Parts: sequence; C-alpha cells; structure tokens
Amino acid sequence: MTVEQVPTRVGLPVRHTRPAGVPALTVHAVRAFLRNPIAVFFTLAFPLAFLVIVSSIIGRQVTGDGIAVTQFLVAPFAVFGVAQASFTMLAVDTAVMRESGVLLRLRAAPVPAWTVLAARIGASMIVSGAVVALLATVGVLAYEVEIPWRKVPAMLVTLLLGVACCAALGLALASATRTVGAAQTLAQGLLIPLAFISDVFIVGADLPRWLAATGSVLPLKHFAQALAETFRPGEGYGFTPHHLAVLAGWAAAGAVIARRSFGWQPRVSSRPPTVTPTRRPGPARLTMPRERRRWAPGALLRGQIGYALLGLRRDPLSVFFAVVFPALLLMLLPTVFGNARVHGLPMARYLFAGMAAYTAAVVGYVDLTEAVVGARSAGVLKRLRGTPLPFRWYVAGRVCATLITVLLACAVLAAVGIGFLGVSVAAGGVPALLLALGAGSLCFSALGLALAALMPSARSLIAVTLGTLLPLCFISEVFVVGDQPLPGPLTAVADVFPLRHLLQALLAATGSGDTGAGIAWNHLSIVAGWTVLALLVARWRRGALAGP
Repeated sequence: MTVEQVPTRVGLPVRHTRPAGVPALTVHAVRAFLRNPIAVFFTLAFPLAFLVIVSSIIGRQVTGDGIAVTQFLVAPFAVFGVAQASFTMLAVDTAVMRESGVLLRLRAAPVPAWTVLAARIGASMIVSGAVVALLATVGVLAYEVEIPWRKVPAMLVTLLLGVACCAALGLALASATRTVGAAQTLAQGLLIPLAFISDVFIVGADLPRWLAATGSVLPLKHFAQALAETFRPGEGYGFTPHHLAVLAGWAAAGAVIARRSFGWQPRVSSRPPTVTPTRRPGPARLTMPRERRRWAPGALLRGQIGYALLGLRRDPLSVFFAVVFPALLLMLLPTVFGNARVHGLPMARYLFAGMAAYTAAVVGYVDLTEAVVGARSAGVLKRLRGTPLPFRWYVAGRVCATLITVLLACAVLAAVGIGFLGVSVAAGGVPALLLALGAGSLCFSALGLALAALMPSARSLIAVTLGTLLPLCFISEVFVVGDQPLPGPLTAVADVFPLRHLLQALLAATGSGDTGAGIAWNHLSIVAGWTVLALLVARWRRGALAGP
C-alpha cells in the first residue's frame, strides 16, 4: 500500500514587524554599557568629576546678576556626557558589533532591522538622561543649583533633539569608517577639540573669528547653548528655535549619510582573500644543528623596545592621546585666550611644561600599564617566561619605549610651541629639561608597573588609570583652570603626588634663562621617591606582574 505524499509548502521566514524586540535589545545595550568601565568612566564619572573640581575651584563666586557661577556649570558638562553617550559610544559600539559579526547575526534574527538600531539609540537616550539627572542632582544638593521648572519641557525637547543629532552623526561615523580603531580615534579626536570651541569646556570665551565661525557651523555649540538656556534662571520657557533647527538639520544630514553607507557585514574581513601561487616544495636539505647563540644584552633590549613601539604605533587612540592631543591643546588654548598669563607666565610657556608632564604621565601610567596587563591577560607574558628571555628585558624594553615616546611627543610640542607660539627654551636648560622628562617617564612607568602588579584583572584598568590621572591633572594644574591659586586642600593633596612636582621641575627647566641651571632638585627628589616606592611594589608583586 502506498501513501500519497502531500506536498509540503515551505515559506520564507516570517519577520516580526512589531517592535517587540526593542525593549529587550535596549536593556541588553544598557547592561553592556554598565559592564564597560571605559564607557561608564567617560560618560558618567568624567563629567561629574569635572563638575566637582571646577565647582570646588570657583567656590561661591557669583555673576553680575547675583547668580551663582555653578548654576552655569551643569549644562555644559551634561552636554559632554550626552555627546559621549550618544555619539562616541554609539559610533564605537556599532563599529565593534559590526567587526565582531554581532550586527550580522542580529540582521539574520527574526526581528526587523530597524529595531536593532532603535534599541541602540534608545540605550543612548537612557544613558544621556542618567547623565543629566546625575549632574543636576549633584548640582542641586551640593552647589545650590536651581532647576527652572517652567523650562523643563524645553530641556526635554532639547535633550531629545541633541541625542537624535549625536546618534545620527555617530551612526554616520561608524558607517564611514572601516575599523574599530579608526572609529574610536575619530570620535574622540572630533569631540574633544569641538568641546573647547563650542562653549562646553570653555564658556563665554572670546574666540578668534575663524574658531567662532567653525563652532557656530557645527552642532555641539548649538546643543550646549540651547541646554544652557534651559538652566538659566529668569523669565521665558527656555525654547531656542534657531539652535533646535540647527540640531534638527544636522540630525537629518547624519541620518542620510548613515542610511546611504551603513553596512551590517564586517569590513575588515569582507575583502576576498588574495590567493598566492603555491610553490612545489623542493627536496629537503638537512643542516647540522647550530650551536645555541647567546644574545647580547643590547640586542635583547633593542628587540623589546621595537616590539613595544610597534604595539603603540598600531594603537591609534593611544597615539592620539599621547602625541596629538597635547599638541592640540598647546595650540588651541593660547589661540582662544590670546595673551592671557597663568601664574605670571605666558600661557603658551606654562602649557608647554604642563603638556610635557601630561605626556609622561599618560604614556607611562596609562599606555604602559594597559600594554602589560593586556599581554598578561592574553598569555603573552606566560609564553615569554617559557623562553630564555629574562623578564627584566621585557620590562626594560617597555620603560625605554615609554621614554622614547615621551621624547618624541615633547619634540612635537617643542615644534608647535617654538615654531608658532613664541615658546623659548634656553640652551643651558636643555639638560634640566631632559633630566626632568627622564625622571618623569621613569616614575610613571614604575607606577604603571606597580599598578599592573596590583590589579588582577584588566577589566577595570582604564577606569582606574584615567579615573586617577585626570583629576590629578586638574588639581596639579597641568590643565589650565585659571590664573587664581587653587584652594588650599586641593593644593595639599596635589603636593603628595608626583605629577605636580614634575610640572614644577619642567617649569624650572623651561625658565632656566631667568633662574640659572633650571634643575629643581627638591621636586625631582620627590619624583625619585615615588619611583623607588613603585619599583619596590612591582618587585614585591613580581609574580603577579608576570602572570601565573
């Protein structure tokens, strides 16, 4: 008996058109944000630390209208946090998801494609709202900031348009770049300079005409001014139609670019592999085993230095913050403030020393630590211990590479300062300058090694290094915060740590034409003391430094 087979009908997979996946994907994106210490630091902790430090420096100063100056600090720092959440985070996360194949897998899931992007934008809105709420709460509770409640609707409309604008531009940036490193570097490299010319880091500055015109064309300044109006006490409802129109225009432009160039597939691996012709293997030739050669110490050190420099050169974000960012600040701030003086010195001369100190700190304390902990987590250090290479040559190569990088970055600073800003260093002060740079590089390299030895995991490393270094830069007056002296407690805290003493040593070296040789032995001795202490900690935890 035969059974007649009924033809089966196989249909195409049905895509759900209802937005059921948006809440779940949004919650997932928010959880991913909270589990990313770097994103949490730059989005929440950094604007909050900025608000606390600047408010502590300003104190109870009031404007000519009798309004506390702190009333005008919440909005610009909130704008920076919102831009980090909706522009930088969205661009970098989208690039990471695309290159790791997550976007492609989500594209094949039974959810509409737009829900994936809507969930990412929704997560950016939630995080942005959290930034504004956090800063406003701290401002109200700690610094007597008043919320103009009649302007709250305008604040919400401004936030929605600002987030939409930043998110559209973030997606456009992710669509226009091929790699995660390029997206990271471009996002930070665009946002930080824009913050200086867009009333975010510097409010009400008398910018040169071309800088003011550049800021007026781009959206961040309109976002900052529109949000600042909603925090300004007084009459009115806080709506600024011309600023909101500019934000809407940039949002539309970003959406069009993202729509035209967005891709779901990884781009690095999308190129077809090149096929190379294979050679027929020739007859094997056996040679006598060679006698084991003993490498000279100089060759070992050169090899490790080259290895360390190669890793740094392949990390564009580290190169940006170590070389480009200090030179950018050195050129930008004197251009903005003109002939302003800092503690009796021309701003360019003061910033030259400040940026040199920052470079030594960031290369030694952040980049070196990240490289060592990353190598340990990837098992590289464990494999090195299986070779005849002594571990001390690896450490020496890292420290020498740090010193070389600091000297190269300071050469760029000198080219900018001497070539364009009138900075001068007396020939007699060059040895003192090199001595201070060497002592600072060694000190912060030792501190980075000690931190790497104390931290068992690499997950929170960047949050710890940047979370300690950036506030220290402000209270050590590496970043210019005005010509007024800092409050006594902040200065007392800064005097404990080496960064302020390195800055003073560099200022003495660059001012050697006025005071003599320029070697500030008292400040250098404190830097040397921190170096010895950090090396003792790294030696004590040597087993943890090299890995199990």
